[in-house]
Amino acid sequence: MRRGRTDRAHLVRGRRLAVAAAAVCALALVPGADRVGAQAQLPSGAIVVRDPVDTAGGFDLTRVQLGRAADGRLRAALTLASAWGMRDLPADDGPPGSICLRMWTETEGQAAFPDRLLCITADKGGRHMRGSIMAERNGALERVAEATLARTSARTVTARFSQSAIGRPASVRFAAEATTPGCARTTCVDTAPNAPAVATLTLRAS
Repeated sequence: MRRGRTDRAHLVRGRRLAVAAAAVCALALVPGADRVGAQAQLPSGAIVVRDPVDTAGGFDLTRVQLGRAADGRLRAALTLASAWGMRDLPADDGPPGSICLRMWTETEGQAAFPDRLLCITADKGGRHMRGSIMAERNGALERVAEATLARTSARTVTARFSQSAIGRPASVRFAAEATTPGCARTTCVDTAPNAPAVATLTLRAS
C-alpha cells in the first residue's frame, strides 16, 4: 500500500527513535487514529486484526491479537507471514530486528506517541529472546516490566504481561510493528493494521 506524505513522515520519526532505543528495545512511533474497521472480536473477548501480505521480503505482520488471559494478564499474539527464529532478529550490520506492540492507554486526546510499548528482541547471538514493557516519559523510554514469551508456532510469538504494567486502563488502543533487521529504511517497517489505524480492546466499562 502506498503511503501518503504524512504517514511517511511519521514512519521516519518512528524509525529514528527505534534505532536510538535499540539498546533497550526497538520502538515505533505513529499517531493513533480512530478504531479500525478490520478488527474483529473473538468469542474469548480478544481483539484480532488481520493484515494482508504487503511487504516485499523481510518481516511482514499478518495477524495481531490482544486480549485478556484466564489469569487476568494481557495476552498478545503477533504473527508474521513466514517462519522466523530468534537468530533472525539480530543484524550483522545496522539496527536489530524487532516485533513490537504499540499501546495507547491515555483516555483523552490523540497522543502522538504510544505511551506503552511491548517489544520483543533477541540478544546479539540470537540465543535468548526478551519481552519488555516500556513507558514513554518526556520523550525517553523506561523499561517498567517484563513479559513472558512463548512460541506457539513457527510464525507466532505470544507475550503475557500484567495489566498494571500499562496502568490498568479501561481500554487500550494498539497496533503492531515488525522491523526487518539490518534495515533503517521506512520501507522495512510493516505495521498491522496499516498506519495510522489502530485497534481497540475494552477491558472494563468506563
